[in-house]
Amino acid sequence: MESRRQNKELVREQFTRTAQIFGDYAVASRVAEAERLARMVRAAGGDRGVDLAAGPGTLALRFARQVRWICALDLTPAILDRARNSAAADGIRNIDFAIADAQAMPFADGALDIAVTSYSLHHMPDPARVIGEMVRVVRRGGRVGVLDIFVPEDARAAALNNRIERIRDASHTRTLARSEFEAYFAGCGLRVLETHVEAQVREFDHWMLVAGSTPGDSRYEEARRLLEDSIPEDAAWFHPRFASASNGSGERELIFENTVLFIAGEKT
Repeated sequence: MESRRQNKELVREQFTRTAQIFGDYAVASRVAEAERLARMVRAAGGDRGVDLAAGPGTLALRFARQVRWICALDLTPAILDRARNSAAADGIRNIDFAIADAQAMPFADGALDIAVTSYSLHHMPDPARVIGEMVRVVRRGGRVGVLDIFVPEDARAAALNNRIERIRDASHTRTLARSEFEAYFAGCGLRVLETHVEAQVREFDHWMLVAGSTPGDSRYEEARRLLEDSIPEDAAWFHPRFASASNGSGERELIFENTVLFIAGEKT
């Protein structure tokens, strides 16, 4: 219980501190991802849904355009305010907001048609419980969709990958392997409808910036050292390399890849 409380405090601290910069990045850059997941869970005009650990509304703001109603649910007031302000600015009215725990959502069994989440399970101490909660709140035939980074099955590469992630962001718990996502879906009574994998190229400096870290601070320097050291054998499965800077300066910058899994299932 104490470890869960501490995890919640870390999550709230991290996303309160980075609400603006992370929120701006996530909402602007993840539109195509949100729309893909909406297609995968077969979002329709009569559906009621929840985006849990919604953050700045990465999914909820897009899903609201396709469903009857959606609730954006998150632990952190500051970043949920960011989502609320975006909805108001865009004139989106079929969306509500709730401060709540994804591991104990304030919905009755089978109350919803869709439950989705993005980039959240690696912040959860018990991801299986969260997926189980998503299944609980949707009706039979309802759909569950998850979008998140994942690690390889190789234990050493996964451990180094997670070490770098935790240095960057103390609220990171553990990135799952693909087999774990699939096992959790099966164990919770979900029939997989569709999966999709894609590699997302990230600039290291920007990746650190949206987590509140800049060159010179200890987190930045340690994460960069480990990532650069992993280059020869791709020991952390980030596929890091140096490339020409995107700003046209002619300088070289460190880039890497996040490998992302989209998975959608139906409650049987």
